[in-house]
Formats: sequence, C-alpha cells, structure tokens
Amino acid sequence: MTMSHQRPLLPSVKTTLVTFKNHYWLWVLPTLVMTIGAAGYAIVRPEAWSCSQALVVREEASGNDQRLGRFDSVDSMKAFQETILEVARSRDVIAASLKKVAPPANHSSPGEWPTVDDIEAMQKHVTVSAPKGAEFGRTEVIYIGVIGHGRQDALDRNAALCDQVQKELSNLRNTKAGSVIVELEESLRLATHELNDATERLETMEREVGNDLGELRSLNESGAGSSNLRAALNEVKTELRQATSAMEANQQLHDLLVRAQDDANELLATPSRLLESQPSLRRLKEGLVDAQLRTAKLRGKMRNGHPLVVSAERSEDEVRQNLHAEIASSLRGLEGDGGVVKQRLDALTEQHADLQARLNRVAGLRVRYSNLVDDVRQRNEIIQQAQRDLADMRASRNAALSTSLLTRFNAPVVGDVPDGPATVIVIAAGLAGGLATGVGLVFLLVPPGGVKGRRWADYLEAGRRATDRLLGRRASDDGNSQQSSSKVAGDGGRETPRPDKNQQEAPLDDGTLVTRAATENARRAADHDERERRQTHGRRSEDGIHRS
Repeated sequence: MTMSHQRPLLPSVKTTLVTFKNHYWLWVLPTLVMTIGAAGYAIVRPEAWSCSQALVVREEASGNDQRLGRFDSVDSMKAFQETILEVARSRDVIAASLKKVAPPANHSSPGEWPTVDDIEAMQKHVTVSAPKGAEFGRTEVIYIGVIGHGRQDALDRNAALCDQVQKELSNLRNTKAGSVIVELEESLRLATHELNDATERLETMEREVGNDLGELRSLNESGAGSSNLRAALNEVKTELRQATSAMEANQQLHDLLVRAQDDANELLATPSRLLESQPSLRRLKEGLVDAQLRTAKLRGKMRNGHPLVVSAERSEDEVRQNLHAEIASSLRGLEGDGGVVKQRLDALTEQHADLQARLNRVAGLRVRYSNLVDDVRQRNEIIQQAQRDLADMRASRNAALSTSLLTRFNAPVVGDVPDGPATVIVIAAGLAGGLATGVGLVFLLVPPGGVKGRRWADYLEAGRRATDRLLGRRASDDGNSQQSSSKVAGDGGRETPRPDKNQQEAPLDDGTLVTRAATENARRAADHDERERRQTHGRRSEDGIHRS
C-alpha cells in the first residue's frame, strides 16, 4: 500500500529533474551572474572598521557647592548627554574632524576633502551610546563610535571626533556663559538703578520723620513691642495720674481745713494721709488730741476747779489756738501748692498730648516705612544674588577655555574584523540568490509535465476558454485541431485527410468558431476518459499482482 502511494511521486520528481536538465540555461545563467556579481562586490567593497571611545561626563563645579562635578538629577545628565549627541553629529564638527584625517586612497577628489557626501556619510556612522545593558542618560559613561575605511583610519577619525567634540563643547560653554553674563550684567544694572530709586524714597521719608526716626525704626523692627516714645508716654501718664491724685488730695485737704477753722473737731476726723503734706498741722492735731485726753483724765479724778484741771484746760485751749493759727497758715500753703500742682498737671497733660500725637504719626508712617525698607532689602538681595551668579558665570567662562567636561578613560576600542558580512558569506548569498532566481524562472517559463512538441509560450494561455485559445491561432494550429477532432468523431477511427497548407482558408464566422470549440471540448473529454480508463486498468493489474 505504501508503494502505491510513493510511486506516483517518482514520475513527478523525474519529470522535474528532466525539466531542469533540458532547460539548464534558465537556472545556470542567473546563478553564474549573481554569484559573479556578489564575488565582485565582496572584492571591491570598502572595508568598514568601527572604533569607540569611552568618556565620563560631569557637571560644572562652579555654582554647585553641594555636589561638585555631579549632576543634580538624572534629567539634567540626560539632557547634557543629548547635547553631546547633537554636537557630535553636527555638520561643523564632522567637517572639522574630517579635515584632521587623510582622505581615503580611493577618494574621487582628494583636493576637495571633505565633500558634502563625505560629511553626510560620516554623520550616519557617528554613534553616542550608553554602556551595554544601561539606558542612555542613566550613567555618566558614554561611548562615541565612528566607522572608518581601515583600522588606523577608524582610530584617527575617532580621536579627531573626540577632540573636536570637546573643543565644540568648550566653545558652546563659553558662548553660553558669555550670553548669561550679558544678561546678568543687564539685570544687575537694572537692579542697581531700582535700588537707588528705592533708597532715595526711603531717605526722603526718613527726613520727613525727623526726630522720631529712631522711634520709627524701633517700631518697625520690634513690631508691637515697647519703644522709647511709648515708654516716655507711659511715664508721662503715670506722672499725670500722680499729679491728678495730688491735686485732688490738696483740694480735699483745703476744703477740710476751711471747715476746721470754724470747728477744730473737723480736723480731728481728718484722715492721716491728708495731713502727710502738713507735718506741723499733724503734730498740733496729735497734741490737741493728747491735751484733750489729759484734760478728760484729770476731770475724771478731780473737780473742774482743781488747778490741774484748770491748767489742762488752758493747755488744751492754747493748743487749739495754735492749731487754728496753723490751719490758716496751712491754707495759704495749700493754695500755693495747688497752683504748682495745677501747673504741673497742665504741663503733663500737654506733654502727654504731644507724645500721643507723635506716636500716632509714627504708627501711621510705619507701614509705608516698612514697605520701603523691605523694598530696599529685596533690591539688595537681588543685587547680591546677581553678583554671585555673575561671578559664577565668569568663572565658568574662564574654565570653559581651560577644562573639559568630558574625560577619556582607557584606549579606543577597534574591532578585530571589519564590520559587515564576510566575503564568503557575500558570495554564498549571491549563489543562493542566483539559484533561487533560476528555479523561479524554470517553474515560471517551463510548463509542468514536460510535454514536448509545443512552444512554452503556448502554455501561458492555460486555463482560458477554448474559444479564446482558438482566436488568433495560425492556420496550421487549426489544421492540427481539425485533425485531432477527426480522430474522435471520424467513422471507425479513420483519420480525415489534412488540408493542404497552401490551400487558402476561408474566414471563420461565429458559428464555425463555436462548432470548433465544441469539437475541441469533445476531444479533450475523450482524451481524459481514455487516460482514466488506462490508469484504472493499470491499478487493477498491480493489485492482482500484489494479491498473487
């Protein structure tokens, strides 16, 4: 059973091999052409050698006190590395680096080195990448790679490119720092001008304040705290209260003494605090009280006419007379003291009003003065910051011409072999391509089955209708068609005589074409049935043989 399934493949394979043998020129010729072309390309193609240089990037040290030479963030480091990439691929840098190396030996015009094509070609082969396994912009190490026509040429180009990149970055830093310096100088000039205006306004206000300038400054610095003017005002208020109390006490004492002139007992009921300002009057009051006590004591022991009682009464009367005289004198003294106290009270009242007015005026000016002081302070801070930034930029500009932000480490690395496929691989690829092309041509142009006796172009119409294939055919083809039709439709299988080739055929009408098409279809059907019958008979014979 297996043989019955495998044997039908053998004729197909044999037929295919025969076809390739008979039409060897269809696949040998493309194979030779493409193999020779690939070999020629492999021989004459220029070699491409890659060279890479490892570099370490850093940030500028000026203006960065916390992390000298280190980037503040990953984003700033990535931005700087992207700048390096653009600088390395710029046209000016490529042209300047190519001028430092010799042109290739096969260059078309060495006198015009480098040309625009040379610059564009090198731009495509310049790479700036991160170490293997790292993301670009995440590490401080980068690799600048170039491709040269030879090993030494790649080294020279890489060295020239790295030198030019460092030089261009220095020029870029210098230009950038110069631009920033101009901007900072203009900013400093404007800030100085604004500071002068603010200072003039502050000086004008301080002149208007006058003697209270110290009080205004103290009030502005301490806010709602104590100040000299406020302390003086509080002291005046205290003196004013004391003077008012003294004035009131003096008036009360005066009224009491006026009543005591008529009745000395009124003086005895006077509080001691009222008599503090009249010590003599207080002693007389105390003497009168003592005399009265002594008289009362003697009267309790003796008769009224007793000499001791009489003497005590006389002493009491004498003290009372002296007290009346002292009261009159005290009244005159109180009137004088009252005038003095009143004058002092008026002076203190006036001083209090003046201090209060000054304090109110200073309080009203404090807000404006505070704003002016803050404005001047801010202008000074802006100027100081601008001066620091200007100093940093000047230091950066000076450092740009003497230092580089790129540091090379290790030697440049060049590949052991040129880049691209080897010569053998190129030739093998050309051979494989030629074979594939030849096989395709064989299957495309040679009909399947290996039928002989007809042109390969006739089989390009396979699958078309019979009527379409009859149109435009030669008279000999129509004769062959009629001959094969006569074999099928003839009486007893006899062949009909062929028409003479020299005989002129009449033009075919539509009916004739249809008839011939039907005849052709009938012939093809008969041939197909005959092939099926033979194949069936052959399979039966083989089955009988296997059974036996």
